[in-house]
Amino acid sequence: MIKLTINDQLIEAREGQTVLEAARAHQITIPTLCYHKDLSPVGSCRLCVVEVDKIRGQVAACTQTVNAGMVVRTETPAIVQSRKMVLQLLLSNYHDAGYVTAQDPALNELMYWVKRYAVQPPRGLMSQPRYTVDSDPNPFVWVDWNKCILCTRCVRACAEVQGRFVWGVAQRGFEARIVAGADTNMIEARCESCGACVVYCPTGALDHKLSMNLGQPDRVVTTTCTYCGVGCQIDLNVKDNRIIRVTSNSKAAVNGLAMCVKGRYGYDFVHHPDRLTKPKVRKYLLEGREARGEGQGAKSESILSGVADSERTQRSRRSESAGGEWVEVDWSTAYDIVAQKLIEIKQQSGPDAIGVLASAKCTNEENYLMQKFARQVIGTHNVDHCARLCHSSTVAGLAMCYGSGAMSNTMQDICDNAQAIFIIGSNTTEQHPVFGAKIRQAVLQRGVKLIVADPRKIDITEFAALHIRQKPGTDVALINGLMNIILKNNRHDQKYIDERCENFEEFRATIEKYTPELVSEITGVSIEQLHQAAELLSINKPMAVFWAMGITQHTTGVFNVLSLGNLQMLLGNMGVLGGGVNPLRGQNNVQGACDMGALPNVFPGYQAVTDEKVRQKFSDAWALLNKSEASQRMKDENFIPHPSSFIPSDRPGLTVTEMIPQAGEGKVRALYILGEDPMLTDPDLNHVRECLEAAEFIVLQEIFPSETSQFADVLLPGASFAEKDGTFTNTERRVQLIRQAINPIGESRPDWLITTQLAQRVIELEARTPIGPQANWNYASPSDIMNEIAQVTPSYAGVNFDRLNRGEQLHWPVKGLDHPGTPILHIGQFTRGKGKFHAIDHLPAKELPDAEYPIVLTTGRVLYHWHGGEMTRRSQGLLEIYPESLIEINPEDALKIGLNGSRTVKVTSRRGEMIAAAIITDRVSPGLIFGNFHFPGAQNVNNVTIAALDPIAKIPEYKVCAVRLERV
Repeated sequence: MIKLTINDQLIEAREGQTVLEAARAHQITIPTLCYHKDLSPVGSCRLCVVEVDKIRGQVAACTQTVNAGMVVRTETPAIVQSRKMVLQLLLSNYHDAGYVTAQDPALNELMYWVKRYAVQPPRGLMSQPRYTVDSDPNPFVWVDWNKCILCTRCVRACAEVQGRFVWGVAQRGFEARIVAGADTNMIEARCESCGACVVYCPTGALDHKLSMNLGQPDRVVTTTCTYCGVGCQIDLNVKDNRIIRVTSNSKAAVNGLAMCVKGRYGYDFVHHPDRLTKPKVRKYLLEGREARGEGQGAKSESILSGVADSERTQRSRRSESAGGEWVEVDWSTAYDIVAQKLIEIKQQSGPDAIGVLASAKCTNEENYLMQKFARQVIGTHNVDHCARLCHSSTVAGLAMCYGSGAMSNTMQDICDNAQAIFIIGSNTTEQHPVFGAKIRQAVLQRGVKLIVADPRKIDITEFAALHIRQKPGTDVALINGLMNIILKNNRHDQKYIDERCENFEEFRATIEKYTPELVSEITGVSIEQLHQAAELLSINKPMAVFWAMGITQHTTGVFNVLSLGNLQMLLGNMGVLGGGVNPLRGQNNVQGACDMGALPNVFPGYQAVTDEKVRQKFSDAWALLNKSEASQRMKDENFIPHPSSFIPSDRPGLTVTEMIPQAGEGKVRALYILGEDPMLTDPDLNHVRECLEAAEFIVLQEIFPSETSQFADVLLPGASFAEKDGTFTNTERRVQLIRQAINPIGESRPDWLITTQLAQRVIELEARTPIGPQANWNYASPSDIMNEIAQVTPSYAGVNFDRLNRGEQLHWPVKGLDHPGTPILHIGQFTRGKGKFHAIDHLPAKELPDAEYPIVLTTGRVLYHWHGGEMTRRSQGLLEIYPESLIEINPEDALKIGLNGSRTVKVTSRRGEMIAAAIITDRVSPGLIFGNFHFPGAQNVNNVTIAALDPIAKIPEYKVCAVRLERV
């Protein structure tokens, strides 16, 4: 430590600190404008000048480093005069057009210091603006260069936080000004609309366009973003029970002030007029009740009083001519109808005739209740959610390798400590934008070697030391080929392998077959690039590997994951800082939904349904007495009931990719769906449509009338993330609170409350009594539910709302109330003991191009939308900037079909067709096209995707199918 004196106060500072940093660490105020702690100092505004003994003149405190014995003065008359002069000069070019700022007035740092130093505007102050107000068409960022002081904080924020380099300075002297790109608009300059420039602007020259003229909030509520799995903490600014803006918080553990366009600007869907606000049922469901005199709110005494459907076809049952129009009802009536129908089906066909879909959009607590409802109340393991469609192969593959199916390291650990990053099958900067920006900064600021393997030239490849463009569906061959070269050159970590792994020799024998020549032929990657990649991965340690659906959504998805697990063991990158296997979760709580047991083969905490001790544990915990047992116990106080009337099966239930086809066959008669939209997101939508039309009874719990709602019989209006409390678990296993900021819209209710009340109604109608310690459904709040989760889930044993409200950062496993959590998995030992190598061979995709269908289609998401688009298509700015589905086509293929200026193309497969706008780009190679599933109807790529499944994880092969391309 260095000792120095500031304003006659002796202080200590770290070597290398600036005078400004040392002063602020001891609560000594020095004014700044161009400086921000997150950005590199430039010392250009001169507002932070100080006097230092033995240094001539005044120096900028933000750039002057401390020295031992240094004597500093920060507020002498001469310094005050200098600051006043600086502020007057800045005001001479400053013009306020008088619009109502979106930001807190205190955030205009220039005017704060003007008032603090009592500076009067100079005579001759501009009465007319030099620049057009709101001069950029970006739908999110308000631009008024009349307030710009050329501090360049926007320039540095775009470069040093986002890594996008949109802003620069043009001209010199009095004509100097900030410009986007080559003096164009922000979007054309490749702006990602993250809003970082707005956050760091000290004068209001940049502002949030969606919030203009809305004034200041009544309150600010810190919560967790509802979009991707990064888990950014955000502040909801609320006024009159409406969210008027979202701001970032420097204390946010995951993201600090950084956010993406969806998190910062995609909030207005909460108040969209399409919101479901009252329960609705098809009219035919009320006909029998009305005939029996059971009006809304009346309880039916007959469990089997639901309407029989045998006299109607399933298609006509939902048509308006057959009584299928929607009727709004009260909650009690809706619960009665759903409960009676589920009981009827269970009694007639057994509990496995019912399927339950939980939701990665909903909280841990809500997902826990959905799987508890399926298993305890209904009696089936038929519970699943969208992880089946995105990361089920990750969970299965990593569990086979290591015993745990989750991300092993934290995002910050990797950005701080990795020497190399291998991204394969992840469009990170578009799908996990805040983390993608962190990776860009790791490359720019620390020189991390980035290797990207992706058939498309995605944006992150611009920062890569090497971009590998393998053919879709050849990932196993590629990874095996890299490991072949690593082994041949003796660059593997034999000591690590001997100490911590097993089955190496069998694995090695398989890898030896994958010579560079063979792998180049399979993948289309040159032998030279294979050697380059192997060298970069093996000599730069630790190396972290990242993947997403580009790896998992294949019929070989589990094999792909096993191959990446092999790679990291081979190089000794597991259980170390800066390394690990790091699957990036797509939805906000897909990790938590898996953790909570919303899967057909595991109870909460990945406790296998095939394990007898586990089944007995939950049988006891959730025990219910049936009517006869309860009656006998009342008559005879010595009666010993059966340990449980809930006896879980040892056979895993159906996955979502099995439930829906079986609904089409009549084997699954009812579906209870929470926040999922299979009619938009499942493959081969024509078949999905047929299955949903055939399903006898569908209950949909949602915030919007989704594409699936047209097939539903009952709609239950849930609450959005802003209207309830709970927790999400992000991609790195970090459990975080969401907090209620506004009251539920209309008569909508939090999903945990709906499921709770429905379960109570079913148990009541079936005359069952909870007797197990966790069998009741009498929750007063999500905190109560989390307490129950902790009791039955060892990995969440130490998680509760009190700890989270205190700001503790808890990555599971959290083994007890005094356990700090586990940011890095597998240190010292793998969860399964020894890591297991697997001998994996390349298998081709199920459907490859041929003469009739000569093009390969791959699918994914885009920056401005999220999954099925139910929320982002109801967000004004997001829809404005990306209003329709786009098909990426290589110029060679566009020429072959004679696109010749036309924008519309038809994509046809053996299953259906998609009609959408084309974008001609070299992001895709010749013979490859890319489409997204954010838009419904003819624009949805899932009209043509194939429903071929991975045999282990049952995940569809979204990433490869054969299609034909035509100009429309």
